[in-house]
Amino acid sequence: MHYSYNIYNIPHKNLFKMRTYLSIIIIFFLSFLTVTSCQKNPATGQNEFSLMSEEEEDSIGRNEHKKIIKQFGGEYNDERLKNYIESIGNFLVSTSELSNKRFIFTILDTPIINAFALPGGYVYLTRGLIYLCQNEAQLAGVISHEIGHVTARHSARRYTKSIGTDIVLRVLGVISKNNYLNNLLGQSAQLYLLSYSRSQEYQADQLAVRYMVRAGFDPKEMASFLRSMEKHADLQKKIFKIDKKVSELLLTHPNSSKRVLEVVNNYQGKIPLNPIVGEDIFLKKIDGLLFGNKPSEGFFLGNSFIHKPLKIKFDFDKNFYFINNPKALIGTTTKKTKVIFDLDETVEKNDINYLSKWTSISKKKIKEYKSFTSNGFNITTGSFKKNKQLFSFATLKQNQNITYRFLMVSNESEIKDFKDKFQNIFNSFQILTDSEISSLEPPRIKIISVQSDSDLKNITSNKLNLQRMYSQEIFSTLNNLDNKIENLNRKIKTIY
Repeated sequence: MHYSYNIYNIPHKNLFKMRTYLSIIIIFFLSFLTVTSCQKNPATGQNEFSLMSEEEEDSIGRNEHKKIIKQFGGEYNDERLKNYIESIGNFLVSTSELSNKRFIFTILDTPIINAFALPGGYVYLTRGLIYLCQNEAQLAGVISHEIGHVTARHSARRYTKSIGTDIVLRVLGVISKNNYLNNLLGQSAQLYLLSYSRSQEYQADQLAVRYMVRAGFDPKEMASFLRSMEKHADLQKKIFKIDKKVSELLLTHPNSSKRVLEVVNNYQGKIPLNPIVGEDIFLKKIDGLLFGNKPSEGFFLGNSFIHKPLKIKFDFDKNFYFINNPKALIGTTTKKTKVIFDLDETVEKNDINYLSKWTSISKKKIKEYKSFTSNGFNITTGSFKKNKQLFSFATLKQNQNITYRFLMVSNESEIKDFKDKFQNIFNSFQILTDSEISSLEPPRIKIISVQSDSDLKNITSNKLNLQRMYSQEIFSTLNNLDNKIENLNRKIKTIY
C-alpha cells in the first residue's frame, strides 16, 4: 500500500520544530528586507521598508495617467471647473508633508461616482462625484483623502507587502511541499493584506482631517458626504434590484460615515471655530455641469432617449426606467418585465430568418409574426415563449446596414399590462434630422433658489429633466434632502 505523506502524519514534536524553523526563515527574510529597503514615510515620519522608490512611484503615475483617462471615457473639459478643482487641490497639498510636490488633478468625464489616486501625485475625481457633493468642504474632504494616500505612500506599501508576501510563500512552498499548509498560509496572507488595506483607508482619513483643518475646512463634512454616498448606494440597489448585502467583515473598510466621524472625533488638533463649508461658491462653480452620460453615449431628456451620433430617438412612459449600458439599453419596471434595446450592424434582410438567428428560436416557434413598412422602416414584430418567459420583439431597418432591435421579457401575469406600452416604445422610434439633432442638448445641473417645501414639489413635478420613475428620489439624493423639511430657503441642484 502506498503511504501518503501529509501534515496529519507528522508527529506533534516534529510539526512544532517545522513551524519554528519556518518562523525563523520568515523573520530573517523580513529583517533582511527592512535593513536593505528602509525609507522614511513623509506622512508619518516613520522608517519603513519599501521595494519601490519615490522615483518609481512618479514613473508609474506618468505611465498610467493616459490609460486611466482613456479607461474612464476621457477628461471632462471645463476650464472653469478644472481651475476650481486644481485651486482646492493645490491648497490642500500645501498643507501636507509633500507641499513642494506637483500634483495632477483630473476630472473624469463619467457619471460614475468615484475618486482615487495613483502614485506620484495623480488624483482623479469623476464628474458624478462632483455633482453629488453639497459644498466645497465635502469636495475638499474627498481630495484630501486621495492626497493622504499619496503622502502616506500607500501604493508603494501595498506593492511591497504583496511582493514580500509572495516571495515568503514561494520560499515556504518549496520547503513544506504540502498543499494543506500552503493553502493555510495563502489564506492568512490574504486576510493580513485585507486588514492592511483597512489600515490604509483609516490613515488616509486621518491625514485628510489633518489637511482639511490646516486649510480651514470643516472636517465633519467628510462624514456628511459619505452619508450621501450611502444613500446613493441604497438607491442604486433599488434601481438595479440588488438584494445582496455584502458582509462588513469582507469589505476593504468599515462603514464609511461612521469611520470618518470616529476619525474627526479623535482628532487631537484644534478645529477652527468657524470652519469653511463653502456651499454658495461650490454650487456656483458646478452650475451648468453635465449630468449623466455624455452625448456620445446617448442621454435621456425626461422619458426620451437620444443618441446624437446615431441620430436616433424613442420615447417611453413612466412605467419604465432605462439604464444606459455600453452594449444595450435596459428598461426596468417595478415588476419583473424589462425591455432591451440594442442594434446590430448587419446587411442581412430584416425577415423571419434573421429573427430566428437573433433569438435562437426556430421559425415555427415564432408567433404573431408580422412584417410591414412604416415611417420609412421595414418592421418585423412577433413573440415567442422560452423557459416559461414570454418574449415580444420588434426590429426596424432602413436602407443602411443597421438593424434596431427591441425585446421585451415578461411573464403570463404581466404581459397584458406592458404589451401596449412596449408597442408605443418602438412606434415612437425615429431617425432625427441634422437640425433636430443640433437643437437637442444633454441635461445639465442648474442651481436655483427655493424657499419652501411647496417650491420643491413644484420642481419635482414640473422642472426636472429626469426619467419620471425615481426622479424624486434621485433629486433628493442629489441634494441630500429630508422629505420632512418644511422651510428650506436655500439653493439646490435641478436638472434641466
